Amino acid sequence: MFDKRRHIAPELRGVHWLNSAPLSMHALRGNVVVLFFWDHTDIRSLRMIEYIKELHDRYNDAGLVVIGVHSPAFEFAGKVESLEQVIREREITFPVVMDNDRTTFENYRNTETPALIIIDQESSIRSQYHGRGKQQSIERDVQVILQDSGLLDALPLPMDALRPEDIPGVVLARETPQIFFGYLKGSLGNKEGFNPESIFTYEDPGFYLPGRFYLKGVWRSRRHSMILEQLISDEGYIVIRYEGQEVYALIGQEGDTPRRLEVDQDGAYLTAENKGEDVKIDADRRSYMAVDAPRLLHLVKNDESAEHTLKIASRTPGFEMYSLTFIPGVVPELLGNN
Repeated sequence: MFDKRRHIAPELRGVHWLNSAPLSMHALRGNVVVLFFWDHTDIRSLRMIEYIKELHDRYNDAGLVVIGVHSPAFEFAGKVESLEQVIREREITFPVVMDNDRTTFENYRNTETPALIIIDQESSIRSQYHGRGKQQSIERDVQVILQDSGLLDALPLPMDALRPEDIPGVVLARETPQIFFGYLKGSLGNKEGFNPESIFTYEDPGFYLPGRFYLKGVWRSRRHSMILEQLISDEGYIVIRYEGQEVYALIGQEGDTPRRLEVDQDGAYLTAENKGEDVKIDADRRSYMAVDAPRLLHLVKNDESAEHTLKIASRTPGFEMYSLTFIPGVVPELLGNN
């Protein structure tokens, strides 16, 4: 926990509030507050939401105030309409402030989403968490601070893990770190390298290092994305060698024309057994996605973690790639010991 004498919670800044009138840390003094920093284009944030909702439901009557601080990494994710839709679909009832310029995110010294800050009645930061997992530790901290404040007597049992990878003490398999496609943070493997704000032709080298992406086609390099501008030999594509169990992609398209993107793994189209929720299979057994707006897509769901080669291909230009996130599975022989 933080030394509460030295870390006073900064004020909340945002362009718009949902589910509530604007709130301030000054007005919330006397309450225990949880700030949940998230981004609806980040699968790790979305996987945390059910736990945050449960925290709100369990301890709201005891004086806990949960506030979602939506701090998007990409400009398009800061639209009110998009966030409202996510809030409806996820049945989020706690207040959410739109931190589009990430001022509040940075004032709280966050480095990634999801992140969670617990603040006591004196507006002092008591705990800070980053990344996935740690749900039981978060809940224990909330209980301790509520008890210290005299707001909670009986302690409910900690909430159950919703997924095997969230079980305390479980051992996860290795995973490839998140891959970004823009020239600011991207890990391009082609020898041609990035050409910022320019259009350049890339050839598939046929050899792929783990954790890097490789291009074929004529691509435009942007700060946070790569856009397929022209095809070579009737298609343009991305190849990634990765480790993990599941794959999520943040993909958009240029203009209003929907794009069909075909997906294969290890040289074969995906099947009903290993495709993600957003992948369809056509009459010719080709696995594909229909992209009509920038959004997070679930591409792959393997039975267990392993190393694979993933290919995302298009026969029409104009699709835009932002990021790939890989979810590890548990080490099977160690799951039953926890």
